[in-house]
Amino acid sequence: MSTSGPAEGEGDTPRVAEARRRAAQREHRQSARMHLALWVVMGLIVGFAVPGRPRLGFTGEGLGISLALAGCLVPLSLAALDREPRSRAGTAVLPLIVGVSGNALAVLRPTLLMEIPVATAVAMLFARLRPRTALLLAAPLVVAIAVITTTSVPSGISLQAGLSSVLLCVVLGASYVFSRQARLGQNRTELLLAELEDSREAEARAAAVAERTRIARELHDVLAQSLSALSVQLEGARKLAERDQVDPALHRLIVRGGELTREGLSDARRAVAALRGDDVPTLHQLTALVDRCRRDLGLPIALSVTGEPRQLTPDANLALYRGVQEALTNAARYAPGSPTAVLLRYTAEGTTLTVTDQGRPAARRADGDEGNGSGDDSGNGFGEGSVAAARAWTGGGNGLRGMRERIERVGGRTHAGPQGRGWNVEMEIPG
Repeated sequence: MSTSGPAEGEGDTPRVAEARRRAAQREHRQSARMHLALWVVMGLIVGFAVPGRPRLGFTGEGLGISLALAGCLVPLSLAALDREPRSRAGTAVLPLIVGVSGNALAVLRPTLLMEIPVATAVAMLFARLRPRTALLLAAPLVVAIAVITTTSVPSGISLQAGLSSVLLCVVLGASYVFSRQARLGQNRTELLLAELEDSREAEARAAAVAERTRIARELHDVLAQSLSALSVQLEGARKLAERDQVDPALHRLIVRGGELTREGLSDARRAVAALRGDDVPTLHQLTALVDRCRRDLGLPIALSVTGEPRQLTPDANLALYRGVQEALTNAARYAPGSPTAVLLRYTAEGTTLTVTDQGRPAARRADGDEGNGSGDDSGNGFGEGSVAAARAWTGGGNGLRGMRERIERVGGRTHAGPQGRGWNVEMEIPG
């Protein structure tokens, strides 16, 4: 059965597409109920029309009854089997054939409930067409069956018979009008709610982008410009150190400080780009990050990847990347020179990143973050240069607490704690 509904668009969002799918399901259920009712009606028509006299035949009055009965049953069968024409004219033709044939059958074979075919035709018209169009087509059928039933029964009950025929047609027609309008109204309501939710999400995303842009602008104006100025000052200090031939160790520190400042400036620019929704660090850049850590922090790092790589969201990628960065920085700060393993695993349950060093047992740092080793930068058997480099390389990190917050915001879990004489950090993103 063809009925009108919300027009389907090519660029529907998932929420709008789901609303349209539910609307199609409701239309299918209503059509299925209508088809079942048509089979019941056909059974009633056959049960009341076939017995009695004159019998069905191929001549005379019997031929007329056969043709009228076929005019009722064939269109109803097509409608029940959903084999009806899909054009607008075809939608109206089948009910009109049933109505006209039903009136003819009522004239040729007056029986009990002779108005059933006409009432069914009226119901089909109101279920398929707009109410005004259905009313114009159904009115002649209703008037005709009312006249036929009034004249074909004894005069004592003729008026009641005619009114009952009209009432049956009106009740069936009205019930299908209300059912169709209720379904279409529910479809429109769900579609509007879905579009409203989409517009609210778009508005929230726009507000978030505006706020992130504002923060990025402030970060660029404050941090990036300050680092740029610091880089210029360190470059000047390097040239003065070369001119005055200062201690080589001091010269190396100034040179390395300039390199770290430039890298920090690059990190700041990447952070600004991430806030603006531009380039966001991903796990594809993990090898480059590990290479930087080997060079800058003096860590012997072993990187391994297992499983089939999967596509992660930008936020999940950034959370894991920053988590590894923080874990490696802590390893260099609290267990400098310790062999460190970075393991990236893709499993059916999710993506897991583990960073493990072989330093001394864990202790709590004075600032409240958990750290590797004893927390004492002196007396650890390693030079102070790598510890200072780790502090500079961190670039304003928030420690393990910030790592946990990042991972939890994308639905993941973080575990950090001692493992043997070292420290283990594990981050997991499900799905």
